[in-house]
Amino acid sequence: MLRNWLVYLLGLAGALVFHIYYFGWYSWFVLVLAVALPWFSLLVSLLAMLRTRLRMDAPALLTRNEAAYVTLRAGNGFLPQPLCRFRLTITAVMTGERRSLRQSTQSQGSWYVPLDTAHAGAYLCQVEKARVYDYLGLFRLPVRAPAPVETVIRPVPREPARLPNLRHFLVRQLKPKPGGGFSEEHELRDYRPGDSMREIHWKLSVKTDRTIVREAQEPVRGLTLLTFDLRGTPGRVDATLEELLWLSQWLLDHDTPHQILWIDPTDCETATAPIEAPADLEALLSRLLRTPLRPDTPSLEGRTFPRATWRCHISPQEDAS
Repeated sequence: MLRNWLVYLLGLAGALVFHIYYFGWYSWFVLVLAVALPWFSLLVSLLAMLRTRLRMDAPALLTRNEAAYVTLRAGNGFLPQPLCRFRLTITAVMTGERRSLRQSTQSQGSWYVPLDTAHAGAYLCQVEKARVYDYLGLFRLPVRAPAPVETVIRPVPREPARLPNLRHFLVRQLKPKPGGGFSEEHELRDYRPGDSMREIHWKLSVKTDRTIVREAQEPVRGLTLLTFDLRGTPGRVDATLEELLWLSQWLLDHDTPHQILWIDPTDCETATAPIEAPADLEALLSRLLRTPLRPDTPSLEGRTFPRATWRCHISPQEDAS
């Protein structure tokens, strides 16, 4: 705007000098026109300026390294769109890093700002200091900023470079299945009043002259535990979450409910999430991607958990930046 005013004042000075040294009637006309030009521009621009609206859209959910854009639109309906300037700020919730981009447009079409999807996390896109100018760019009015939009970039599950022993957690004890029913595992015992006739092992009962029943058994699962550290560089956090997703999904695919334990950087207290279904894992991931990181968050790697019958601490080998 300052540059436009300098150009205008230079033109006004030229009109004034022309009027002083030339006595023709149209020198006065040129001077009056130069004086009135800014106000005429404001008058014809005012309706378009007041009607200008900004809109912003961004994908709600992405995966790492997927191409994506923030879509911005400025329009006022049917009038030519005056110049509109604002600052687009993209904030990484996990790291607090802010990226500010100055934007300007004079069309009612859409324009696109590429998103950096190299790292997982939640990103908040905001429009700040939005201003609309008259057609000469000499006056400006504030424009209501659109509501901020959030984009969540998910990590892609990745098999760990060093697989833990995934068989240990399959060592189970068995217990009688409440209510009986079908089971691949069963135990033979003497008949008790109340046992179902369908559970009687007739062939063995005839051979032993005793009434023997098949008692259905079900596995007794101990505590299966995944631990990880939510700290480090963005590259290390990406690798940690990718391996966490892979191992948790592997356990769910093998019908093994488990717990995930970490230290929450928000308060440096231990946090636990029981995972019994894919929805639980999705809820946990959504929470983690919106957690601000701290460099002084303690590690769980050296801690012991006696209650866990199988525990795996996720610690990626490479600390990529």
